[in-house]
Amino acid sequence: MKRSQILFSTLLFFLLIGGCGYSQKKPELALDKDGVKVYLTKFDTTAFKEYRAVMTVNANIDTIVKQLVDVKNLKKWNYKTRKSELLKKTSDTSWIFYMTHHLGWPIQDRDHVSKVTLTTNENERIITILPENRLLKEKPGYVRLTNFKGFWYLKKVSNTQTLVVQQIYGNPGGNIPAFMVNMVITKGPFDTFKELRKRVENLNKK
Repeated sequence: MKRSQILFSTLLFFLLIGGCGYSQKKPELALDKDGVKVYLTKFDTTAFKEYRAVMTVNANIDTIVKQLVDVKNLKKWNYKTRKSELLKKTSDTSWIFYMTHHLGWPIQDRDHVSKVTLTTNENERIITILPENRLLKEKPGYVRLTNFKGFWYLKKVSNTQTLVVQQIYGNPGGNIPAFMVNMVITKGPFDTFKELRKRVENLNKK
């Protein structure tokens, strides 16, 4: 196995088992609908769950990557995202994103600053997402998300088909009870995946 493949496999392994850094239990299937599966993981020392969403789409792997790092258009398909913009490009494979999320009354809107990094292997891509709050002060009217981590994992099935995985843990901050978040946690990734699939499959036809 090539050195780059070993490093890529090692990165993926630590992402998959790393969770939010707490002792965790085995992921359980919570939703299986319209070709999208969402698994939830409980942790021993936090009430908030982590989700892992999985689907296979009829689109080229690089078509999907372009959508995932096209920050200006994330708001068009990412669940509850009201604003998405680039704060800084740190390299050809690393960016700082700023996003806001409108959750609806009476919950206060959230925002976050994320460092997004793309790692590439021959038939796989990993996009990691970590908080990066040094570039932007907190804004009035928003609760800043600071405790989160996640990634996208893409694997080429064929030239026109790709396995898509998204895994995210996040504490929404503020005073939202964990049980309320956990009750609706599958809706966000499910809606996001449906919109992403529609978008990339339409692009793949052009």
